[in-house]
Amino acid sequence: MNNTNFSLFNVTLPVGSIIAFAGNVSSYINPNQSTSPPTTQPIESFGWMLCDGSSLNASEYLELYSALGNLYGSSGSGKDMQFNLPDLRGQFLRGIGTEEACIEDRTAASGGTKNGIGSTQSDALQTHQHVYTEPTGSPAPGNNGEGTATVNTNAYTGVPTSKTNPSSIKVSQYETRPVNTFVNYLIKYTYKLPRFNHTPEV
Repeated sequence: MNNTNFSLFNVTLPVGSIIAFAGNVSSYINPNQSTSPPTTQPIESFGWMLCDGSSLNASEYLELYSALGNLYGSSGSGKDMQFNLPDLRGQFLRGIGTEEACIEDRTAASGGTKNGIGSTQSDALQTHQHVYTEPTGSPAPGNNGEGTATVNTNAYTGVPTSKTNPSSIKVSQYETRPVNTFVNYLIKYTYKLPRFNHTPEV
């Protein structure tokens, strides 16, 4: 086996990789912040940043700028060139695709294309119908009591309707969503561990 010294930190994931992190984090811009529950402070000292749409100086983060460019927005030029991180707060991630469901109602990232990386897609409810009993004629006279209406038992509604017990249906005025758990999305910004003066609290 080759005994050449190397760091797995440098080779396992490329800069620009995104992961889900289940812990609380605190940004390096405020490393001494006291919070409860405890946080990983600062997350940048591990080579990662929050995907919160922050604006960074391109000359200070050359590795990440090489990966993202101006895809998520930028401003300035030369030494003052700023580029933005993706903002994944409140977002689901989806692998890019070209089928109809994937390209429907897409919006391009600030510096991207409509159906390209970084584009977003609004929430939607798939078209469907519900069966209901539709009266098709006046009630027929009966020998005893009230008459019985003629019905079509295979009629369809044009829009979704409620179940027998409406109170059992979970609804939101804001979105259509699956069951979900919230995490922090992090993006790798360097191949080398940064050397900050601040030592993360244990």
